[in-house]
Amino acid sequence: MNWKIYNRWGQVVFQSNSPNFGWDGTFKGVPQPMDVYVYTLDATFFNGKKTTRKGDITLIR
Repeated sequence: MNWKIYNRWGQVVFQSNSPNFGWDGTFKGVPQPMDVYVYTLDATFFNGKKTTRKGDITLIR
């Protein structure tokens, strides 16, 4: 699994290879502003099937 979240300027503000570790809305310990963030998710399942997903996340505080 490779999950990345980008801000509106294309900067990666979160990256994880673990399904047990999610984004807490911060970047380098600094809370990020309310905004829409874009994500990409590449995953390989146990049976070898691969998938890619893209979308957006709205951060609300």
